[in-house]
Amino acid sequence: MDLVTDAVRRMEEVIFGSGCQDSNVRIRRSPGADVCRYERGVPLEIGYGGVIVDCVSNFPIEATTRVNFMFGAQLDTPEKRTAACGIMSVIGRFLCLCRTGRACQPDDHERCMVQLQEHLAGKKVFPIGQAPVLAALSGVVYVDDPAEADIILVPGDGLFREDAVRVADAYRDKVPMLFVGPTTAGCASFLGVDHWCPFSR
Repeated sequence: MDLVTDAVRRMEEVIFGSGCQDSNVRIRRSPGADVCRYERGVPLEIGYGGVIVDCVSNFPIEATTRVNFMFGAQLDTPEKRTAACGIMSVIGRFLCLCRTGRACQPDDHERCMVQLQEHLAGKKVFPIGQAPVLAALSGVVYVDDPAEADIILVPGDGLFREDAVRVADAYRDKVPMLFVGPTTAGCASFLGVDHWCPFSR
């Protein structure tokens, strides 16, 4: 079971019987939104129960759906995994299970990167997905083989693309992972994985 599908299964267990699964979620493009510097793609706004969260993906969709569309579903395309990650984030935020909801403002980008570099200093790092900034942090030792890494960095794109998902799944119990940015917040929360997004709103 891949990371996203496993996180959805755990979310289903958490909200079972609450009625949350029967309510609508709105997924819309949000071209003017602030975007995390570690994420690339089209900004999306996910709305549920008066709560709004951000999601950025190169596989954007727009839809109004229900939370339970994911339960037992084959999340076998980047678009479906994008929707699932956005929905998990907004549900996690709605239920106060995760703090992160929206990207920080551009003024926070520099201090976020400095703190992430300090956090990773001296560690061997393997980033997955398409995140050029994460692959070029100053003072970080990068490795070409995830088996040699002390930590695997997972931005949103690392949960969407097939090749990235395969790497994450292969090493999830072998190498610690650090999910990065608001797009990964809900998935990280339901999986109990470390998450980096210190200045999110």
